[in-house]
Formats: sequence, C-alpha cells, structure tokens
Amino acid sequence: MSRVINGIKESVISDINKVLKEKSYPQLPIDIDPIQGDLSIICFPGAQILNKNPEQIALDVSGLVADISYIKSTFVIKAFCNIILSWDEIIDEVFAELSVDNFGRGTSKKDSILIEHTSANATGPFHMGRARNPIIGDSVSRLFKYGGYNVSTEYYVNDTGRQAATVAYGIKNYEGGDSDKMDHKLVECYRQASDNLKEDEHVKAEIYGKMEKIEGGDREALLEVKRAAKMMLSGMKASLQRLNAEADNYFHESDLILDGSVNEVIDLLKESSLCVEEDGAFYLDLEDKNIAGRNQKFFFTRNNGLSLYTTRDIAYHLNKFKRSERALNILGEDHKLQSTLLNIALDELKSSKPDNLFYSFVNLPGGKMSTRAGRVVYLDDMMNQIVTSSFERLADVEMSDSEKHKLSEKIGIGSLRYNILKVQPEKGFTFSIEDALSIQGDSAPFAMYSHARMCSILNRYGAEVPAWRIEENLTDSEIDLLRFLVKWPQTVDSAIDKFGIHLIPSYVHQLSSKFNNFYRDCKVIGDVNESFRLNLVLVSKRILFDALDILGIEAPEKM
Repeated sequence: MSRVINGIKESVISDINKVLKEKSYPQLPIDIDPIQGDLSIICFPGAQILNKNPEQIALDVSGLVADISYIKSTFVIKAFCNIILSWDEIIDEVFAELSVDNFGRGTSKKDSILIEHTSANATGPFHMGRARNPIIGDSVSRLFKYGGYNVSTEYYVNDTGRQAATVAYGIKNYEGGDSDKMDHKLVECYRQASDNLKEDEHVKAEIYGKMEKIEGGDREALLEVKRAAKMMLSGMKASLQRLNAEADNYFHESDLILDGSVNEVIDLLKESSLCVEEDGAFYLDLEDKNIAGRNQKFFFTRNNGLSLYTTRDIAYHLNKFKRSERALNILGEDHKLQSTLLNIALDELKSSKPDNLFYSFVNLPGGKMSTRAGRVVYLDDMMNQIVTSSFERLADVEMSDSEKHKLSEKIGIGSLRYNILKVQPEKGFTFSIEDALSIQGDSAPFAMYSHARMCSILNRYGAEVPAWRIEENLTDSEIDLLRFLVKWPQTVDSAIDKFGIHLIPSYVHQLSSKFNNFYRDCKVIGDVNESFRLNLVLVSKRILFDALDILGIEAPEKM
C-alpha cells in the first residue's frame, strides 16, 4: 500500500475508533484491504456485548461513521460496514506519489542474497518437468532486485559422481548426435555410455574407477569431468538465455574437492557428538531428530573414506555463506528430505542455513513426464512449439514477417514463463500451449496486449503528457484503477516476504483487467479530464512494465 493511502486509512480508523468509543461501542476489527471498498468494519464481535444482530450493528455503525473526514460513503453487506474513501478529495496526494518513477521499488538493502536455481545435472537438455526451476529462480531474483536487495544468482554444476563420470566417458568414446546444439548432440554420448554401463563390465569398471578417482581428489580426473560438464553446459546455457533465465555464476562441485573444502567438512563432522563409524563409513546419528527410517543415518563418507554428494552439498553451503549473508535455494519437491538433513548438518557446524522455495513438477496433457518411460519433452522443443504457435496467431496482423518473428518470440517465451509463474510453486499443474497463448483471461498475451494498448493511447496523443488536472469528479472505473495501483508496493513486499512470486502475475492480470475496464468506460483523449486520464495511463503503463519485467516478460509497444 502507498504511504499516502496508509496514512489516510490510519487517520480514518483512528476517527472510527473514537466515534465508537464515544457511543459506548466495543472496538471492532477493521479490514484495511477488503474485497469491496477501501475499509471494512467487521461487526460480528460486537453482537454479544451489544446484544444485537451483527447486521443491525453494521447498519448502526454505518450511520455513526458517515461524517468522518475522508469517508465518501458506506454500504452494508450482512455484518460488514464497508467504507468508500473520498478519492476526489485525496487524489492530489495519491497521484503525486504514484507519479514518482520509483514507486513500488524498494530502497537499497545492505544484505546480500545468493539465489541458487536450476542446477540440473549436466547430462543433457532441460526437460519440461523441471522448467519451473529456472523460471521461478530467475523471477524471484528479479523480484528481490526490484525490492532493493543485492542479489546474485548461481547454478550449481554437479560434475562429480557417477553421472559426471558417465558423461565424460561417453564424450571421450562415442560419436554424438547430429544436432547443432551441443547438449542435444552430446546427450547421445551419455545415453550410449549409460546403456553400456549396464551391459559391459569393462565400461562399468572404467566409469566406476573414474568415479573413485574423482571423489578421491585426483586432479586429472576432476579436470576431465569439469571439461565434459562445460561442453554439455554450453548448449544448456543457450536454452537458459532464450528463456531469459541464465544465472550470473556457474559453481562447479569439482572445485570443492580440488580446494580441500570437502575434506575439511569431513574432518569437522567427525568431531560432532552425533558422529558414528560403521564399517569404515561415517554418519550422523539422527535418531533423535524426528527423521524416519533409514535416513536416521546421515552418511557423509563412504566406507573407503571418500565423500558423498551430501558431503559436497554441505561444503557448498558453507562456501555460500562466506560470499553472502543470505541464501535461497529453488528446489523440486523431491529435495525436501535432503534439505532437512543438510540443515541438521549445518547446525552441527554452527553455520547459517538457507531458505528454500520448493516447487512441484510440470505435467503435460499426456500425463506425468518420465525419463524411464520415454515420456520426456525437452524445454527447447516446447519453446519452439509455443513460438511457432504464436507466429501463426499473428497471421492477420499488419506487420512484416521479420517483425512477426520478433514479436512471436516475445509472446511465446513470455507466455511460457507467465503460465508457469501464475501457479503457486508448491501446486502441481498441467501446462498447455493453448491456455498459455490465450488472449482472454489470465495470460501473458492479455497483459502484453494491455501494455500495447497503453502505449497506443500515449502515441496517439503524440506529445509530452501534461501535468494532471481534474475538472469533473472521478468515475467508478478511475477510482477502481487508482485503488489497485496504490497496492503495487504492498504486493511487492508481500511477494518478497513469502517468496510468493505467483502474487506478481496475479497483480498483472488484475491491473490489466481494471485498465481495460477504465478504457471501456472512460474517453481519454478529448475528455475534460484528459490530462488526468493520460497520466493515469502513463502510471498504469509504468507499473505494468515493471511487473512484467519482474516476470522476465518483454512488454511490447505494439501487438
């Protein structure tokens, strides 16, 4: 909520409480952000004290508060006395605040935050099942930057262990596919190596021997898997670039072995009171930590003394907190247990712990994706499909093919991101190209078209927007739009506090809808309130642009 509106509401609430006290009424709860109106007095709690029906209390209260400053009118719905503020009276203050370019942006914060997202194994192209990770991670980082935080994003490259050794073996020994894109080309090497690992004892021995060398800190072996991972990542990075979701930094797991960090973690955990040795392996005994079943033994070395993925993950998080005050991990729901175990280990090491944002996986209309069942759709293929579909929908639009190709890329990628971001991360959903590209309803094309309409109005005016002036009282559509615009800072703050990136698309959709209602009801150019309405369009455009940018969606000026 804007500072101006907050101040006015606080003043009105104070006056309401004074009036009720004078009339021997109990202090009644007041909703400062009701569905209807600007304030809502909740009258249920007064029923027993006043020995009255709650609806009658609401009617009585409506009459008592009607003359308070800044209150234009009241209306009663059951036990709620709803209040409409006098926006004509407060508009100068409100609009002066709205018109500031940084309205909604947070002030600069000292704390830095490192956001880890994507971190898919470098074994082949991204698939749609985990498409939420880079999209959510990138948008959350944009959100925190908008809120004034010092943000860096990071991709943790798992380039040690069996999969990494298999990739390196495959690249060294097999021909890749015929794709020009490196990750699609090299995934064929990985597949051949994986198949032969199961069937050929010689291949198995070589891969597992390489794996042991990697975990043992053999420099040559570590550099080999790192090079292989980088080759695969070159293609994967291209996908992230097209998605507008590439990370700032790529941190290689192998570096934690090379610099001795992993061995340091092992030594420290061995000093823990929870540490137990079993057949040469070491684990933390979590029997008293409410961890079920076999996971009560949190192993951090193998019986040969070498590290596990979990050990390296601990070392990585200790490294994170050397570089940043806060850490946020974007993780699939299948990582919840691992995150719990990690936090217990970090507690033992007296380290800070990361925040986690968990997401459910994306399904497609054909059902849940499965690598084993062969039901995998690559993210690259989906991006191609949705961009092609977007281009086809522009067939009747008057612009060159070149312009259509550029616009269809913006619409397609924007629609993919929006459709994923609008669903609360922990909720699963089925992705549909038809739904994503719909011009009606809660979609990127609807929001992008609304932005283009705002640009069109300002372009038709064809001059610098003048200072606002109001000649006639504001209409309901104008007030409704204003009432929503002032909620932008509140929406940003709430989304940051809750890691609720889905709140931003919700705001985008409602803003687009309320603007289109305003456009339907109010003539802009040539009206007596022209200057005010032009400024209202300008403010709406700026906030919608900012909101779409947080979502990683380009806001076109023409559609």
